[in-house]
Amino acid sequence: MRILLISEDNLLQSIVKNFGESSDVSTIIYNNDSNPIKVLSCFLEEQPSVTIVDDDYLAPNSVAVIDSIRKVNKKTKIIFATSDSSIELGKKISPLGIYYYLIKPIEENEIKELFDSLLNTKSKQFN
Repeated sequence: MRILLISEDNLLQSIVKNFGESSDVSTIIYNNDSNPIKVLSCFLEEQPSVTIVDDDYLAPNSVAVIDSIRKVNKKTKIIFATSDSSIELGKKISPLGIYYYLIKPIEENEIKELFDSLLNTKSKQFN
């Protein structure tokens, strides 16, 4: 499994790095530029099976980035992280096929359980 994290959030980066190091998971952290074209270019280059999109990093372009990711790869699981708990944002994001919606602050155990669930689902698909 390949996880692409698009975020500048140090806690989220740390959790993803630690999970990758403790499991057989490849992690890529992208925080070079929040320009939607550069983000999509990184996604296309890395071809992750899971993409974590941090709205706090990409806003106001989060919806456009997720929509673009969906158009080029319908199979990638998208996890959406945000500190904005507004109903309006939820209404914009819901139709885009989000696998999991995280509201910050995020607990490390919550992310670990999510990743474990993804790994278990993936291994069951191949058995």
